[in-house]
Amino acid sequence: AVLQQAGRNPSQATINKYWTSQTTSLNFDDFCAILKKEKPATKKELLEAFGKIDTDKAGYILHDELHKILTTRGDKMTWEEVATITKQADFNWNGKLDYNKFCELYLTTSEQCCKAARDRLEVDPRLKHQQFGNQTENSSEGITLPVSKPSPRISRKTE
Repeated sequence: AVLQQAGRNPSQATINKYWTSQTTSLNFDDFCAILKKEKPATKKELLEAFGKIDTDKAGYILHDELHKILTTRGDKMTWEEVATITKQADFNWNGKLDYNKFCELYLTTSEQCCKAARDRLEVDPRLKHQQFGNQTENSSEGITLPVSKPSPRISRKTE
């Protein structure tokens, strides 16, 4: 959920890459390292993915095609989840998904979510000062995530 708030839409495989059976928690530095590795999808990448489905290059795909793909491949969605997407994204109410418009809507919505999350951080400074734990394990691709260090904002009685 936190990665989604940061504009990412990770697959279960991506989550498993960073959150292994040995992982108990992540600190903020770990999270930032993940964000640097897992970039959000670009419009070009999204259009290329839809283009592979749209073999006729018509600029749209039928809802039935989208349902079949999203409920049977990759991180499978439920029929209801796909129906929600198609209901919101069928701009002409014709049973077809104009994927160019959909990509624009997706990217705009993602940007709005990120802005809203940043705005919440600015309004509630307590959110900036939370401790998030620590992860010392390496991910499956050999990415070493930093070990947390004490925050300089935390006062200590010994100082």
